[in-house]
Amino acid sequence: METATTTAIQADLKGLVGRRANQNGRTAGSLLTAAMKLSYWACFALCAFLLCKPTYAQDRSEFWPEFDTYVNLSSRTRLFFLAALSSDQDTKNVQGEFGPNIDFFVRPFARVRLRDADPSKSKLLTFRVGYRYLPTLRGTGGSENRGVVELTPRFNLPLNILLSDRNRVDLRGIQGQDFSWRYRNRLTLERNFVIKTYVFTPYLRGEFFYDSRYDKITKNAFTVGSVFPLTKRTEFEVYYEDQRDSSTSPNFHLRGAGLVLSLYF
Repeated sequence: METATTTAIQADLKGLVGRRANQNGRTAGSLLTAAMKLSYWACFALCAFLLCKPTYAQDRSEFWPEFDTYVNLSSRTRLFFLAALSSDQDTKNVQGEFGPNIDFFVRPFARVRLRDADPSKSKLLTFRVGYRYLPTLRGTGGSENRGVVELTPRFNLPLNILLSDRNRVDLRGIQGQDFSWRYRNRLTLERNFVIKTYVFTPYLRGEFFYDSRYDKITKNAFTVGSVFPLTKRTEFEVYYEDQRDSSTSPNFHLRGAGLVLSLYF
């Protein structure tokens, strides 16, 4: 009799634990669904807010083609060579940006969330030092010699989202001007999506620019884009960027489209 009673009690306890586990699972699933809906609506609201602001006194549109080459030196360092153009569709001015950089990686994630040809996406921290030369190739305007220092920590978020927080300082020698510097903070949210076996990575970015010449934040930018792998060592990126600049009077609004081809060796 005692054995039968003990067995019945154990069965009741197991049933109670199972029901509680199922309830907890349903609750976690509901919270996850709600969080996904909230994140989608938040992204939609952010896009609507930034893209539907009143038109500034001056509007410009530009096209930004770019070619990037990355060469691994070791598991912790690599070289990065940049070649980019900025083409003003209204004035037809063209400015270049060229220069070498060196990247240093610090400790990979224990669990990699993002599948990407860029190994920096799997690292907790990236440090970059570089130099950029920005000549005016067509039209009016001077050249610029720019030193670049970047520190980018990364964080894994729920829903397999990767958050990158790039902190960059530009040390600027602009032709005809005194030395100045600029601090740029850029947040990026990105996530892999899969269509059958093809993996691509859409992203959202927000960035602000603090300029020492004006002692204030003079520019903010919002970017939406996606990275598409072509081969194991080649990626193609397309994006749209919306900038609001208050460094001049009247202020101006810049819309730009960019194409980036990246090679990894």
